[in-house]
Amino acid sequence: MNWPGFLIPTLVILLPLLSLLLPRRRDVASPVSARASALALYRHQLRDLDRDHENGLMDAGEVSRAELEIQRRILAADRLQETTLRVQSHQRLRFAVLLVALPCFGFALYLANGHPSLPAQPHKSTRINVPPAMQALFEKLDRQVASMTPDDPEYVRQSVLLGQVDEALNRPDDALHAYRQALSARFIPELAVQIAELQTQQDGHISAESLALYRKALDAAPPDAPWRLAVEARIAAGEHDQDP
Repeated sequence: MNWPGFLIPTLVILLPLLSLLLPRRRDVASPVSARASALALYRHQLRDLDRDHENGLMDAGEVSRAELEIQRRILAADRLQETTLRVQSHQRLRFAVLLVALPCFGFALYLANGHPSLPAQPHKSTRINVPPAMQALFEKLDRQVASMTPDDPEYVRQSVLLGQVDEALNRPDDALHAYRQALSARFIPELAVQIAELQTQQDGHISAESLALYRKALDAAPPDAPWRLAVEARIAAGEHDQDP
């Protein structure tokens, strides 16, 4: 990111808010006032009285008494004051300060991890800092898996664990190597899907190798596997990509 790339989007985002600072008429009538609402209600009630009288639901005496009461309420509602909304100067000043403070605080947070003058760096290439004690444990696990043979009962479990560690540390190539070691010793449908997904993320598309893993995992999976529909969709997408 560079300075224009930081400042131009910031200004574009703030433009709708900056328009609120433009001078405008200070007194704005409220869109719905108590006076207008009351008058509209009472006029509707008068029309309802006429309708009920025509339908025979009320006699003339009841209609007359009800009209007198509604007319009294109309006179009382007509004396209500209309309200206006006032934009005070100190509120406008507070809003202006907020517009300046927001990008400043956002830029301060950005500087904690980067700077516009730094070159772009893909997210997947970042590495996670691991404490020395944890790194020592991971290296021990790596050596332990390297010393095992595929016939070892713990080989598959330890290889999968090593792959999970490498994947969590954003080392996808190492994770794929460990996962494939475990899969070559014992085929596990869920592990095959995991390998295919990770490989697809790396390639940016479903390769022929990943497609074969999806198909093999689907054939070996139980009918009630929760990920069957997702894998079937992957296979359909992969077949579409493989068509010339």
